[in-house]
Amino acid sequence: LERRRAKKRVKRPRPASSHGGISSRLEAAADAPILHCCTTAELWQQGIGSVLLSRGLSNGHVAFAVFLVDMYCLGVKDVFMNVAPRAKYDRDLYGKLAGRETLNTLNPECARKLVEGAVQYASELGIPPHPDYRKAKGIFGTIPVQACREEFTYGKDGKPFFVAGPHDGPARCDQILRTLESHC
Repeated sequence: LERRRAKKRVKRPRPASSHGGISSRLEAAADAPILHCCTTAELWQQGIGSVLLSRGLSNGHVAFAVFLVDMYCLGVKDVFMNVAPRAKYDRDLYGKLAGRETLNTLNPECARKLVEGAVQYASELGIPPHPDYRKAKGIFGTIPVQACREEFTYGKDGKPFFVAGPHDGPARCDQILRTLESHC
C-alpha cells in the first residue's frame, strides 16, 4: 500500500501534446521550410476565414497553425495548432480543408502581415485575440512582415462590422457590442 501511495505522489511529466509543449515545438520549428501557406477564399469574400501556415520538419512531422481571422471586427477569433506526422496532417487537416474549401496560396510574409494586422485592428477596438494566438504565432518565426507589399483593409466600409458566429451566445454578443460602443 505504501508503494502504491508513493507512486501516486510522484509527479508525472506533462504530455508533449499539451499546448505548452506545442507552443515551444512551434517556436523550435520556426526555421523549418514552409510546406503550405494559404487562406480560404471566404476570407476575401466574407471577411472571415482561415489562414494556414505549416512547416515540414526533418523528422517527417509537420508543425502547423490555423488562424480563424475575422477581418471585419474580431481579429483572430480562434486558433488550432499542432505538430503531427506528415501523413496525418495531409489526411486530417490539409486534405480535409482543401476538400471542403477553396484555398488561395499566400506568401508567408503576407500571411503574417494579414494575421498581425487583424490582431492590431481588433486590439484598437478593445477586443483581444484568441488566448492561444500568443502560443501559435511562434510558427511565423522570423518571417519579415516588411517584405509583403500588399495592403489589407480591416473593417467593412471603414467601420467595424460584427457578425455573430454559431458559438457566440447572447452574453458574448452583448459583451462585444458594448466594447465596440465604448471604443467607437
